[in-house]
Amino acid sequence: MDNIPKEKWTQAYDEGRRRGHMTSNIVQSWNSVFKGTRNLPVTPIVQSTYYRLACLFADRAQKAFARVGSGDLFNEYCQNAVKDDIVKSNTHHVEQFDQERYTFSVRETVNYREGRPMGTFKVDLQAGWCDCGRFQALHLPCSHVIAGCSSFHHDYTTLIPTVLKNESVYSIYNTSFKVVHDKSYWLSYDGPVLCHNPNMQRLKKGRPNSTRIRTEMDEEVVERTPTLRRCGLCRHTGHIRRNCPNINNR
Repeated sequence: MDNIPKEKWTQAYDEGRRRGHMTSNIVQSWNSVFKGTRNLPVTPIVQSTYYRLACLFADRAQKAFARVGSGDLFNEYCQNAVKDDIVKSNTHHVEQFDQERYTFSVRETVNYREGRPMGTFKVDLQAGWCDCGRFQALHLPCSHVIAGCSSFHHDYTTLIPTVLKNESVYSIYNTSFKVVHDKSYWLSYDGPVLCHNPNMQRLKKGRPNSTRIRTEMDEEVVERTPTLRRCGLCRHTGHIRRNCPNINNR
């Protein structure tokens, strides 16, 4: 672990690049979505992927448009993340340190057991900084930032990035996918024809495993000691119940 740069695998040293998301391989998130598709031939895989994305974008766009019409400014993730911090901010003691009202000293009076001891934290609204680190890592105002804004009646929502607004989410999913015409409308294809390799055909024996996609992490072979088969009567090895030499002794 010491040979890997900390900014690549820790949230405390990523300087807010991940915005709180610690999943580095987004492809793994689609394993469950394409669980019934990955065993199909190439053409059905492409067709299924295209139509599933079209339905997904249409559904997400409709839900985002409904949230925009309801008057909610930020998405559900942002609202849930800030809801608890608003309650915690009511128990903080704030001291202002400059005339422009950018720097504060926020002291915690209640221990909410967040994995660190209680303390006093510096908040710099102009620099987007809080000593607890959550403001920089998640790009969302923490309880100390909210307490500092409340001390001089400043709207903390102005510190939330626009990417978390419902209008931004709607603009992302408001993308139209073209409907594929029937094959009778397709242009005739004139080019090379690809044929499959029969040596790569999956064996029909047994049930195909479609639980997860195997990667280079699965290439390591674990040596296991072969289990010796024992007789069902005498529990000795080298024979089975049908030809057990001790069957007459029972």
